[in-house]
Amino acid sequence: MEGKEELISCPQEDTSTATERATDSGNTYSMISDKTRTSAKKADATDKPFMKIDEILNKCGGFGRYQLFLLLCLGVGGASYTAIQNLSMTFVESPAPWQCVTLNCKNTKINIDGKNSTLGSRKHYDIRLLCSLKLSSDDWTWVNANHTAISDFNQACGSQTIVTKVLYYWPGVLIGGLIFGMMGFSTGRKTPFLSALLTSMVASVISAASREYILFLVLRMLLGSSIAGYELLFFCWGFEFVSRKWRPLALAILGVFWCIGLFVVFYINEKWEFWRYKVVYIGILSLIFIFVYAVVPESPYWLLAKGQDDGCSTVLKKIAALNGKAYPDVQVAIPTIKGREKVLALFRPRYGRIGLFVSFNWLVVGMVYYEIFLSLGQYGKVTDTVEGLVKTNYLLATAVEIPAAFIGACLLCNVLGRRLSYIVNLVMFIIFTAISILKYNIHGNWDVQRVSILVGSKFTITAAKLILSLWTVELAPTTIRTLFFGLCLGSTATGVMIASGFAYFSLPSLYYVIIVCSLAILSVLGSTQIKDTSKWDLPSNLLDVYRNINLDESVYSDLPSEQATAL
Repeated sequence: MEGKEELISCPQEDTSTATERATDSGNTYSMISDKTRTSAKKADATDKPFMKIDEILNKCGGFGRYQLFLLLCLGVGGASYTAIQNLSMTFVESPAPWQCVTLNCKNTKINIDGKNSTLGSRKHYDIRLLCSLKLSSDDWTWVNANHTAISDFNQACGSQTIVTKVLYYWPGVLIGGLIFGMMGFSTGRKTPFLSALLTSMVASVISAASREYILFLVLRMLLGSSIAGYELLFFCWGFEFVSRKWRPLALAILGVFWCIGLFVVFYINEKWEFWRYKVVYIGILSLIFIFVYAVVPESPYWLLAKGQDDGCSTVLKKIAALNGKAYPDVQVAIPTIKGREKVLALFRPRYGRIGLFVSFNWLVVGMVYYEIFLSLGQYGKVTDTVEGLVKTNYLLATAVEIPAAFIGACLLCNVLGRRLSYIVNLVMFIIFTAISILKYNIHGNWDVQRVSILVGSKFTITAAKLILSLWTVELAPTTIRTLFFGLCLGSTATGVMIASGFAYFSLPSLYYVIIVCSLAILSVLGSTQIKDTSKWDLPSNLLDVYRNINLDESVYSDLPSEQATAL
C-alpha cells in the first residue's frame, strides 16, 4: 500500500539514539526501509547516524558548481522556454495594421484628443478604433492578412478577439496545472517535465499548420496545459536542489532566464513577419531543451518522500562530488508519510486556509503581470502605430525584470524575508496604481509620467511574482508541492481571464485601475495571515508544515490518528 512504512528493527538502545539524531527542532523522522531492502542493509543502517536531507545538502554544498549547472539548465530549458510560449501571444495575437478601401471609410469623421479629422487612406494599427467605428467588412482591409493570427483568421472585433487572445490558452493553463501537478507527486519531476515539453512542441507545430479556427483554438489550449506543467515543474524541481540560504539567489537566476526568454520572443517577432513561422520556430526550439531531461536528476526530496533513500543518497553524493565536498558518513532520515496525506491535505481546514490566501495572491499577480504585456499597445495615442508602441513598451517592460529579480526579489528576500518583501513590493505597486488613477488616460500622450508608471508597476509586480513563486514552493510539503503550485497557476490563469473580460466589456480604465488597486490591498491583508518561510527547510510532509506554523500539539487534531501517533 502506498505510503505504508515499516520501522527498522534494531536494539532498543540503538533505536533511541537514532531517533534523537533524526530529530531536529521538533521534526521527527522515522527510520524506515523499503520492502525490497535486504537484512544486511538493515543491519548496516544501525551503524550510521541519521541526518535530515537539508543538513546533508548543506554539507554537500548548498549552492556550488553542481547547483549552478542545474540552474543554468533549468533556466535555459525551463524558465526561458516558458516565457517564450507565454508571451508569444503579445505579438502573434496582436492586431495587424488595417486601412480603408472605400470612400465611405476614408471620409469617416473621427475625434481623437479633441481634434476632428477623417480616416483618410493611411494605415491604422489600433483595433479599438476599427471596432468603435462599426465599419462594414467591405470598407476596410488588412494590410497584411498573414501578419498575426487575428488577421489570418479574420477575427477583428467582438467576441472573436477575446476568444482568440485569451479563452483558448489560459483555460488550458488552468487544466494543465491540475494534471501536471498530480503527475508531479505521483511520478516525480523528470517524466512530467519531458511530457510537457513534447506536448508543447507538437501542439505548437500543428497549430501553426492549422487552417481551421476551431482546431487552432483546441491546440492552443493544449499548448497552455503543457506550458503550465512546464512552469510548475521547473520551479519546484530547481529549488529542491538548493539549500535554504541560497534559494533567493536561485530565484533571481531563474528570473533572469525568464527575462532572456522575453527578449528571445522579441527577436523571433522581428526575424519572421508571418505568424505561422514564429509559432513553428518556437515549437521546434523545444527540441533543444530535451537535454534538461538527460542531465538533471530526479529530485532528491521526491525520492526521499517515496522511500527511495538509496536513490536520494546517490543524488546527494553526486552533488557533493561535483562541489568538491566530502559526503557525510550518515544515513538520510526518511520522513513519516502516510497515504492519506496527499491530495486531501489541501482541503484540511488549517492548511486549506493557507492555500486560499496564496491562491488569491496568484490571482491578483496574474491579473496585473500578464495584462501589462497583453495591453502594451494601450500606452499611447490611438492614432499612433500600436506596433511601434508594443515594441517600445515591451522592451521597457522586459528590461526592468532583471533588476526586479536581483533587487526586488533576491535582496529583499534575504533582508526582509518572504512575507514582508512580497508586501513591500505590492504596496509599491499600489502606489503606482494610485498615481495612474490620477494620471492615466487611454487617449493620453506618450510622456515621462506614463513611462514611469509602466516601469514602476512592472518592476514591483515582477518582484512580487518571483517572491510568490518561492514562497509557494516553501509552503508546500514534497508530497503535494507540484499540485499546490499547479493550483496556484490555475489562479493566475483565472486572473488573466478576468482582466481580459474587463477589456472585452470595455470597462473604463479608471474603474479597472481602481479594481486592481482594491484587490492588491486585499492581497496585502491576506498575506499577513501566511507565515514567513525564510527560516524554513523545505517541508517533507504535512507535519513539518504544521509544526512550522504552530508548535501547539493541538494543531494536529485534524490529522488522521495514525499520523498523529507517528509524532
